[in-house]
Parts: sequence; C-alpha cells; structure tokens
Amino acid sequence: MTAIKWTNAMSVGVDRLDRDHQMLIEMINRIASADDSEATRRRVIPEVLVTLVAYTVFHFQREEKVMVAMEYPEADIHREEHWALTREVHLLQRRFSERPDSISREEVLTFLTEWLNHHILLQDMAYKPYCEGRPEAERAAVAHGEFDLGKLLNPAPAPANSPLAS
Repeated sequence: MTAIKWTNAMSVGVDRLDRDHQMLIEMINRIASADDSEATRRRVIPEVLVTLVAYTVFHFQREEKVMVAMEYPEADIHREEHWALTREVHLLQRRFSERPDSISREEVLTFLTEWLNHHILLQDMAYKPYCEGRPEAERAAVAHGEFDLGKLLNPAPAPANSPLAS
C-alpha cells in the first residue's frame, strides 16, 4: 500500500487542525514505509499505534473545542463519531498488542488509511464551512496547546465515560 499524500482537498480551513491531520498522516506513513519484517512487527507498528491513539485523542479534543467555539450545530454528533473512531483505533492497538500475529502490517495500514480518510474527507468536511477563514477558529485550536509526549508515557487513567475506558 502506498503512503497517504496530503492534498489541499483535505484542508478543513483551520491551519492547526490541518497540521494535526498531517501529523496523523505521517504516523500512518511510517507503517507504509516500513517493510514486513519482524522488526517492523515488534517495534514500528506498536510504537506508531500507541502514539496514534494518544495523538488522536488529543486532536479530537482540539477539534471539539473548535466546533464548540464556532457553534457548529452538529458538534454533539461529531463528538460521538470521535468516540467511535477512537474506540476502533484503540481496539486495533489492543488486538495487535495481544496477538501481533493475528493481523498483518497490510491490514493495519488498510484500516488506518480508511479510518483517517473517513475522518478527514467525510466527517470533518461537514464543519469546514463554519470554520474556514475565521480567526476565532484558529485561536480556539491553538488555545488547546501542543501534544505532550510525556503525557503519553505517563497517562492519567481514562474517565469512566471515555471511549478508552475498558
């Protein structure tokens, strides 16, 4: 499978959200550029999946803050979609960590590529008209802060109502 290429058609009109999406693409492309070796299975895929789950949660929180700030009328529905997508990628990560031989690199890559394309090209395009070109959307995105890898390495427990709660 080939790498995902960022295009302007993927832009949601908020620079910080677009950069988040580009970061998610880079993570997935690390798997695309890796070979089918045992080293990839033992190191690259698990590392990418752990980081991807954490970054996805961070990004979705940022996106939700922007939607609220812009009074996007479908924010609650979009939040539910975020929870479902987060749960799916978390389950993939768990399945891979528990039984790495049960899923191939290609299956992981196909799932993540379809997941990301669905998120950006379908779900996120719905809020684009509410945000594009509006400085307050960018301010809300920036106010969320930056991703902290330290929080990934020392995570707080997921709240009981979180999609990551077991």
